Order: sequence, then C-alpha cells, then structure tokens
Amino acid sequence: MTRSVGPALGRISKTAACLLLAALSGCAANQNGAAAMHDQAEAQVELAKLRDKTARAEYSEQAVYLGLIRKMQQDGLYFASLAHIEVYVKRFGSGPEIQAMRADALRETGQDKAATDAYQQLAATSQGEQAAHAHHGLGLLAGRQDDFARAVTELRQAAALDPVNPRISGDLGYALMRAGALQDARVPVMQALELDARNPRVISNAVVWLIADGKRAQANAMMQKAALPEATRSAIRKEADRIARATAARDRAAARPAPAARAPSKPATTAPATSVAAVAATAGATP
Repeated sequence: MTRSVGPALGRISKTAACLLLAALSGCAANQNGAAAMHDQAEAQVELAKLRDKTARAEYSEQAVYLGLIRKMQQDGLYFASLAHIEVYVKRFGSGPEIQAMRADALRETGQDKAATDAYQQLAATSQGEQAAHAHHGLGLLAGRQDDFARAVTELRQAAALDPVNPRISGDLGYALMRAGALQDARVPVMQALELDARNPRVISNAVVWLIADGKRAQANAMMQKAALPEATRSAIRKEADRIARATAARDRAAARPAPAARAPSKPATTAPATSVAAVAATAGATP
C-alpha cells in the first residue's frame, strides 16, 4: 500500500530546505570548507529530526490502531475486529500480538478449523506468554468439542509457559474437573483464585470445585461474598452437581473389579474354514 509521507515533511522550514539543497547539490561551493561542513551538518540534523518525527507519528498510528482492535475484542465485536485485523496487517505487517488477536477472533466467531491453524502457527513461532496464549486457545477449542483430555494437555502446556496467568489456571482446573480429575483440579483452581480473587469467572470455577467436592457451606459463603446473581449461582450449582455425578460414576467404574477370564470347558478346537461361510449364509450375509 502506498502512503503519503504525511504533513510532517511538508512542514520543513525554508531554511532547512535551503540547507538540504545546498548540502546535496553542492551550492555551498563558494563558502569556505568549515562553513560548508557546518551547513551540511545542520541539514543532516534537520533531516534526522523530520525522519524521527515521521517515524514517531507512524508508530503512534500503529499503536492506536492496535488498541482499537483490542478494545473491539474486549467489547465482543469479534467479527468487526477480524476486518480491522486484515487492514492492520496490510498496513503494518503481522506480529505475535496481532496473530493472537486474529486467532481469538476466529475462535469466537465459530471458525474452529481456522482458529486451530492460527493457534498452532502462533505456538510454533512464538515463545513465552504468546506461546502460552496459543496453547490456551487450543485448550479452549478442545473443551468446546468436549475433548477434555486434550484440553488438559494444551492447558498444562499453557500454564507451564505462563504460570501466573489466572485465566489459564482457572480453565485448566475446569478442564480437569470435566475430565474427572476432581482432586487434581484443586491446585490450579485455588491458584487462579489467589491470583485474581475478584474475577467472576475465576470465582465461579472455585465455587464449582467446592460444591463438587462436598464443601457447600464454603461455596455458599464465597458466592455471598462475591455477590453473585442468583441466576449465576443456580448455573454454578447445576454444573457442580453434574461434575460430582460424573466423578462419582468414574470412581465407581475404576473401583469395580475387572471380570475374571472364563476358562474353556472343553479343549479349544479349530473350526473348519467353511463353517464361517456356512454361518454367514444361514444368516443371509454374503461370505
């Protein structure tokens, strides 16, 4: 995209322009050497100032645009943010932060395959918090597909890369609860609560864990202190009861002894190869 240099260069003073012309065209030949060098230095200083001012203006515009896209996503305007992300990339190029926002927008607009590709690319090309963000997003996508085993794997990687992020810890705790690992969920859930004790989402996860673990009095006190609306409290209780039932069912299944192998009453014999075809034909199937 071709952009105008903007008003900054248009404000070059006549003196600076003259100095530049003198320095570049050799019009100062009639001056002594010291004066010519002085004029050239002054021209270079003026030019450097203008370049710096133009660069600062462009950086400011880029930062403002990035902030605008970030605000759109905070307000839930993910479809609109996708359109502005495309414009931003054409004007200023790509980078880890804009890639992360694009992946989030794809996820929030239901484009799971494209979001997965975007998060995987971000995870492969970034480090630290941005890589953690990518694994967090992959974990959220897996959870939305009810694949909580894969969600736990992705969220563990995210937590290892960004251990003080309360959202990652809280989501890991919830994924562990949904995967049936209620006791394993206690540490990340409580970590998230201590890291961000005012976040309603973090509080909700902690209350779900408390109820599912049978600590209803503590859960009710936490909801009361956080002044959660009754509709939210009702949804939390239903979710906690569902997790508690699922966990109990898994525990019963794990405790149930495996069926003993039955010993054959007669020595095993090998059936003729034609008997399979005969049974199939009797059943009306094609051998």
